Amino acid sequence: MRVLDELGMLRHEASYLLLGIAVIEDIIIISMLAILQSVAATGNLSFEEIAISIGIVLAFIGASLFIGSKTIPRLIDKMGKTNQYDLILITVLSVAFGLSFIAFSIGISVATGAFFAGVLVAESKTQGVAKIITTPLKDMFAALFFVSVGALMDIKQLPTFIVPALILIATSFGAKFGTVFLSSRLQGSSRKNSMRTGFGLSASGGELALVTAKGGADVGATSAHILPMVGAMTIITTFLSPYVIKIGRRISNMVIREDKGYDENDPNAYK
Repeated sequence: MRVLDELGMLRHEASYLLLGIAVIEDIIIISMLAILQSVAATGNLSFEEIAISIGIVLAFIGASLFIGSKTIPRLIDKMGKTNQYDLILITVLSVAFGLSFIAFSIGISVATGAFFAGVLVAESKTQGVAKIITTPLKDMFAALFFVSVGALMDIKQLPTFIVPALILIATSFGAKFGTVFLSSRLQGSSRKNSMRTGFGLSASGGELALVTAKGGADVGATSAHILPMVGAMTIITTFLSPYVIKIGRRISNMVIREDKGYDENDPNAYK
């Protein structure tokens, strides 16, 4: 969202599609992380254990969304009516840490609890105020997260994992662009919007990739080689993302005349 906002593309139709897909991706990744961590922690890959792990995750998500949506937004709005920002802040943090603790207690990733806490806070009418007052904390925790994850990486292994990381980046780029572009076209999106969305998501990569890699390392499901390689991928894709979005916009403008409904006299056609 920050990149799209800085490029002046946040209100474009392709950006709405891009952000929608990104949110669904986050939900899928968080859910899969919770399930796989639960299975890896038990060390048992039997059908019964997998079914129980999936059931626990689905029950947590269902309870968070069903029960939480009826209580959490109302609680935050009630705190918002007091006009005491410190009280709103404490309430929001209580929801975030509370759901994270519950998730941890039942054997799934704390990221799952934190993610759905954010979903519930966003449902409140006070979410705009909550977003503003929690921004400094968000930036602080983000800095702590990246510093702590970076401290876990062994820089000496850089020559070992940089080539596989570049290969995986190229593979991820091609796979994401292809699937997003084709699925968008099949759903009726224009070629321009499909291309912009495909380019925008092809270079996406962020903290969830690091969370997933760290989650695998915590339960012993992955080797020490994975985390620094994913870290390198995240750094590279984060750096490339705005440039890839710009390139995607230029390429889409080159094929806009072939899209159905193109109006040659529309001054906004190339935006």
